[in-house]
Order: sequence, then structure tokens, then C-alpha cells
Amino acid sequence: MRFKVKLGDLLVYLLAAALVAVGLMGMYGMGAHGTGKSVVVELDGKEVYSCRIYEGMAPVEFRVDAGNGRYNVVSVTYEEVKIKEANCPDQVCVKLGAIRHVGQAIVCLPHRVVVKIKGSYEDTNDVDDIAF
Repeated sequence: MRFKVKLGDLLVYLLAAALVAVGLMGMYGMGAHGTGKSVVVELDGKEVYSCRIYEGMAPVEFRVDAGNGRYNVVSVTYEEVKIKEANCPDQVCVKLGAIRHVGQAIVCLPHRVVVKIKGSYEDTNDVDDIAF
């Protein structure tokens, strides 16, 4: 049995393939390909700063004033986010170092500052729990 392709069938197949290609390009352009990360800074549970992390971005550094002369300096690059400087007594937030993956956070308890990386996916490459 031989199958003949008619011109109308070919046009329908080409139109369907073009629609799928346009849809995939649109999803990629909107950031639905898994790189939608952002940094969120909260002070006393309220969001005070937010910025998107993307490849090729210029490094950003800003100061979070917690009142009464208390502050934290946050550094954001494409590769990492860290609290670069703080005037809290224990310096745990500075000593913690950088965070790099969605779901990680840095907390400064004396100043009640939380810096976290949010995104549309959880990084599943690293082991989060005890592995046998």
C-alpha cells in the first residue's frame, strides 16, 4: 500500500510545525527555560529590595539600613550573592559567604535582614539531605 502526500496535507503539517517552533521560541524568550532567578531582600519580614539575576549583568552593591545606625551591604553578581559588610556584633552573615542556588538564603538575626535567591525551579543538582 502506497501513501500519497497531498498538497493540502503538507501545508497543514508545515503550519503545525511552524506554530510549535514559534511557541517554543516565545517560551524561551520569556524566560521559561529555567533561568528566572532573582534576589529578594527582606527587612522585618517586608521586601525592601528585589533584582533579577541574569548572565552578563553588571555587579550590584547596595546598603540595607536597619535603623539606629545598623546596616548590611549586599553584593549581587551573576555568579553569587553575599553580604559583603555589616556592623552586627557577631558577623555571622558576612562569614557565611556567598549563596548561588535557588532556595538558599543568608540571615542577619541582629538586624532582621534576610537575603534569598528565588526562582521558578529548585536546583536539584546538589544533595540537600543525608545520602547513603
